[in-house]
Amino acid sequence: MVVSPDYSGRLIYEFKQKSADIIDRYNLSHLRGTEKLDSVTKIAAEFIDLAEKSSTNPTMTDSMLASEQRMYLQHIEMEVLKVSKNQAQTLNGLRAQAFGQAFVKDANWDKTVTSVAKEVDRIATKNSDLFNSLTPDEQKEMDAMFALVIDNVVAKQSSDPSAANAQKAERDSVRDLKQVEKRLNKMAKDSVKNRQTDLFNDTNEQLKRYLQSFTQLRKSMKPAEVKKAEGHIASIKTMMRELRTNRRLVTDRELLERHIAGIQNQFRMLNEIEGDVSETVSAMAGIFGSTGRRSNKRYFSMQGLGNMVSYDSIKDKHPERTNPAHIRSMQYFMNQGLS
Repeated sequence: MVVSPDYSGRLIYEFKQKSADIIDRYNLSHLRGTEKLDSVTKIAAEFIDLAEKSSTNPTMTDSMLASEQRMYLQHIEMEVLKVSKNQAQTLNGLRAQAFGQAFVKDANWDKTVTSVAKEVDRIATKNSDLFNSLTPDEQKEMDAMFALVIDNVVAKQSSDPSAANAQKAERDSVRDLKQVEKRLNKMAKDSVKNRQTDLFNDTNEQLKRYLQSFTQLRKSMKPAEVKKAEGHIASIKTMMRELRTNRRLVTDRELLERHIAGIQNQFRMLNEIEGDVSETVSAMAGIFGSTGRRSNKRYFSMQGLGNMVSYDSIKDKHPERTNPAHIRSMQYFMNQGLS
C-alpha cells in the first residue's frame, strides 16, 4: 500500500518546520542559505525526496514514512549540533581577534559582542564570493569598514559600560554592518563591471591585430578563405559581447575558462588561415621576405604562476603566447589562490 500524497505532504511540511526549529534552537538562523548549513540542507533534501516518491513506492507505508521522518530529524539535529560547535569556535575566534580575550566581563556586553560577531560571520559567509571578486585594495577597504564597527563597540563600552549603552551599541552595530554589506555589494558589482570591461578590451586588442593582418592579406586571399575568416571574426565578436553582458561569466572560473577557450579556438583557426595565406604569398612573391614581420601565431596555455600577481608579470612570462583576456582571467583567479 502506497502513502497518500496528502499524508506525505503533511509530513514534509512538519519536517521543514521541525528542522527550522532545530536550527533556531541552536542559534544558527543567521546561517540559513549559506554553505555552512549545506550538510543540513543535503539531509533535508534526502528526506523530502524520499517522501515525495513514497506515493509511488508500494513497499512504503504511512508508519514507515513517519519513522523515516523521525530518523532524519535526528540526523538533522546531530548535524546542526556539529555545525553549532564549529560555529562557536568561529565566533570565539572572531570575538578574541576583534575585541581581545578579556574584553567582556558583563552579560550585557557579552550579548552585544556575540551579536556583532555573529553578524560579521553571517556577512562574511554569505558574501564570500563577493569578497573574492574584489581587488586586494578593495578588500582592505572592506576590512577597514568592519574594523571601524568593532572599534566603535570598544569605544562605547569604554565610555559607558552600562546595560542601556550595551543595547544601544548592539543596535548601532547592526545598523552599521548593514551599511557595510550594502557597500560590499556595490563595490563587488562595480568590480565585476570593471573586469568585464578589461576582458572585453583585452580581447578586442587581440582582434584588432588580426584585423590589421587580414587587411594586408585580404587581396591575396581566396573568396572561401575570406568567408571563413569573417565567420571566425564574427564568432569572436559575439563572444566578446557576452563578456560585457554576462555577469556570471566573469565570476565563475570554470565558465570563464570555457568561454575564453572558445575565443582562443577561433583565434587558432584565424592563425591557421593567416599562416597558410602568408606562406603562399611569401612563396609566390616574397612579399614578407626577411623583414621579420611580427606574426599573430600563438600557443595558448594555462599555467599556475603563483598568487597576487600583476597582469604585466604574467604577460612578461607569456610573450606572444597568450590571449590578453586569458592573462586577465589568470590574474584574477590566481590572486584568489585558485590557480
